[in-house]
Amino acid sequence: MASRRLVRQAAVQLLYARFASPKDQGGPEFWSLVNDKAALIFDRTRVKVLIHFQQGREALTEKLQRALTECAAAILAADPTEKLARDLKTFSAREHLWAENCGNLHRLTKADTGGWRHELQKLLPGVDELRQNRVEILKRIEGFPPAQYEKFTDILGKLDKYDARARMVHFPENYPEQRDLDHLHRLTGEMKELEKEAIELADHVETEVTTIDEAINTASANFDIERISKVDLAILRLASWEIMKLPDLDAAISINEAIDLARSFSGEESASYVNGVLDKISKA
Repeated sequence: MASRRLVRQAAVQLLYARFASPKDQGGPEFWSLVNDKAALIFDRTRVKVLIHFQQGREALTEKLQRALTECAAAILAADPTEKLARDLKTFSAREHLWAENCGNLHRLTKADTGGWRHELQKLLPGVDELRQNRVEILKRIEGFPPAQYEKFTDILGKLDKYDARARMVHFPENYPEQRDLDHLHRLTGEMKELEKEAIELADHVETEVTTIDEAINTASANFDIERISKVDLAILRLASWEIMKLPDLDAAISINEAIDLARSFSGEESASYVNGVLDKISKA
């Protein structure tokens, strides 16, 4: 469950976005920025699960490379032009590179030198292309002697299973019952819950914004509401709504939290200003 502070912080950002640009109602890009810290933890967890799922894959691709050497005669007999041999060598190299990059991703993430999230986004979709390559290769080796054919199909079948696990990490939401993905499911749930609660809070404030702005304007005395920074105004609107519409919530809590938000978003001067305005509203 998202903390009250995170929900209010997200609601302030959403209110700012809505009033700064009426067309911006908080799309995927907006929530990607709001959830950036949580998304970072989510991606780190994805890497850990991926590495766990892919243990042994690199050794399997090395086995594939050895099989190509052992079956060189059968490959040449199937295609004397040597095109199949070249294609199999390229295919094997791609399989090995993917497995190698997966291991490198683990090291990059642990070192945290930057760029690892981009590498993760590149790596996961790559399994679909590898899978398609395998389908095509299987068609071309159907004429191999049974022993060599079984050797290749066994390796390719195991690689398919590794791909299936990689797809789980790529799209964990499609595998809600997969216990190995429980931590990813929980993190996703927390981000969705934060979004849901922040939207509900922002909607409440927006519905009452005319009454809220009147109270802020009155409490601001000679300082016109149009001159208040949009971030500070979003904080004031949220806290004012709580003070005016949630009588069971101690106004001091809303004021203190608003001061902390103003200090985080704008600095000490804004925090002092927000404190003064909300104090007047709470006593009105």
